[in-house]
Amino acid sequence: MFNKIGKINHYYKARINSTSFLIKFMLFLFIKSTSTYAQENYVLSHSDSLALENVIVEKYYVYNPDDHSDSTFIALPEGSVTYRIFIDMLPGYSLQTVYGIENHELFFKTTTTFFNDEETFASTGFNIDAKKLHVGTVALDSWITMGAASRVHTGILRSEDDSVFSFIINRDSLKTIDGLTKGVLPNFKIFNLDLSFFKTNSSLNYFSTNDGAWAALGGVKGPTPENRVLIAQLTTNGEFTFGLNVQIGTPTGGSVQFVANNPKGSEIQFKGLTNN
Repeated sequence: MFNKIGKINHYYKARINSTSFLIKFMLFLFIKSTSTYAQENYVLSHSDSLALENVIVEKYYVYNPDDHSDSTFIALPEGSVTYRIFIDMLPGYSLQTVYGIENHELFFKTTTTFFNDEETFASTGFNIDAKKLHVGTVALDSWITMGAASRVHTGILRSEDDSVFSFIINRDSLKTIDGLTKGVLPNFKIFNLDLSFFKTNSSLNYFSTNDGAWAALGGVKGPTPENRVLIAQLTTNGEFTFGLNVQIGTPTGGSVQFVANNPKGSEIQFKGLTNN
């Protein structure tokens, strides 16, 4: 459960309330309908160790003065940037979970605050009503996801956009290239996260967990051959930093954990998982 700590930092953080074994069991055992949790018997191939190719942070949208007059409830703060984070994998691999456990914090942080649109109060990309993407700042909301950018759209890099869904979003720079496409939306699961952080505009600037995750049942692959999966969209006018850990499913039924720092056992450190 997240708890607000202090009046200055406005800090949300998940408390560690179970043993490391139970945390890992909860986060990883459910990922596939056939168990892949017994990783001690799985031998990683060279390809598996390279499954995570990149972590891409896209500047999806940059503040425009017209935003102040194009907001239903709360105007987008001046200087805001909407960032999208993609996990870029080798072909054939799938993203299973984004997580934080003991010694592997997951966090999003800004030096100001994160913007949350109050038209839809969406906390995940799966909650975004596609029919409202043209309204106010709905398309610039902050949320987490496993691929979905609305209830019917998958998010892709704007550089990969084929413009099939153009003219949905009422923003000049997004009218023809909006980063939306068709895709199969996975069964999305949340573990031990209070997503109210992403529902209201307040002075919160630090989302963190050492005991929580979001995941796709069975894993999810990107909608293009590049195999890139959108995991979050965050809007802020401050300096944005993050730390992530991900579990990736292999083509042979195993799984690999990539962490930002302090790898142990079979975990693999990947520096791109943090920009802190």
